[in-house]
Amino acid sequence: MDRLPVVAVLVALTAGTACDEPAADSGSGATRASRVDAVRPSAKKNQLADLCDSAPEAPKDLTWPELTGSLAAQNGTKYRWVNLWATWCKPCVEELPLLARSFASWQQKNQGVTLTLLSVDADAQAAQQFLAAKPGLPASLSLRDPARASDWLSSLGLSAGSAIPVHLILDAQDRLLCARSGGISAQDLERFQRALFP
Repeated sequence: MDRLPVVAVLVALTAGTACDEPAADSGSGATRASRVDAVRPSAKKNQLADLCDSAPEAPKDLTWPELTGSLAAQNGTKYRWVNLWATWCKPCVEELPLLARSFASWQQKNQGVTLTLLSVDADAQAAQQFLAAKPGLPASLSLRDPARASDWLSSLGLSAGSAIPVHLILDAQDRLLCARSGGISAQDLERFQRALFP
């Protein structure tokens, strides 16, 4: 299971469910291809919109939800990549080291991207302690009211049932370029890299 609906945050907070529980079997036996896998490789450049669940035609001003800390400046980087995650979400936790390594590699190539982690954990301090125990991972901001995550994601063009992890790509002025829900792989990040830095 590589997705957890954000609305399940409320269920998880009240019922203690974890996102690594097995998904119900639909009986079809077929696995669903991701949006990124559906894009056929070609000699053409990857288009960012093809890799997203929601991509405005023009950069969209982003209204941030209330956060537990201050948002760091981008310091001259071209993009901000926001990763909405939670400690209880297995695919979220699994992809954090991949994100950290990938963005460090991009920065070495002068492909400036600021990685901003944004936790939907009910206990912001627990999220910080979790990351502190994992060397190489950046600190995380948290939503002050995780129960409002679904409303915020809906305002960004994602459906109310969008899954975490959620990835947002913002331009240098923190305007929304792309929103994508669900886990991300190294291959996905390579495609995003080609789209962002042709």
